[in-house]
Amino acid sequence: MDDPLQSAELTPGARASSDEEPQLDVRARVLVVEDEHELRELIARWLETRHYQVSEAADGVDAIELLEAGLDPDVILLDLALPRMDGRAFLEWLRASPKHRHRRVIVASGYLDERPVDADRTFAKPFRPDLLERALERLTEEG
Repeated sequence: MDDPLQSAELTPGARASSDEEPQLDVRARVLVVEDEHELRELIARWLETRHYQVSEAADGVDAIELLEAGLDPDVILLDLALPRMDGRAFLEWLRASPKHRHRRVIVASGYLDERPVDADRTFAKPFRPDLLERALERLTEEG
């Protein structure tokens, strides 16, 4: 199976750093919902190098359990193709929940060409990490 995210792009030293780059709010929290363990870990570690606080879920059921237990992410990074409860079903639950419908969601999936999703931003896999970073910056500044 092809790696949907090129790991070389996600290594901390892969992008030149500059004093002019905006510094991210270290309090920004991201929930990564991705069933592929290695990819989920890669994204989570990369986000942590950008000063995000990261939580992880393997599918929609795990994500709901975390949210219902009190996890309060600023942004949810969501894959659509998940076991037990897929990303579309999770989004339906989220948008129907008065307690969680306000949450910002970025969908990153290889299945965006089907029907539209109720997300703040979408990325087709593989996606460019720098574009994800910019989207996260915008969404956490707005939220």
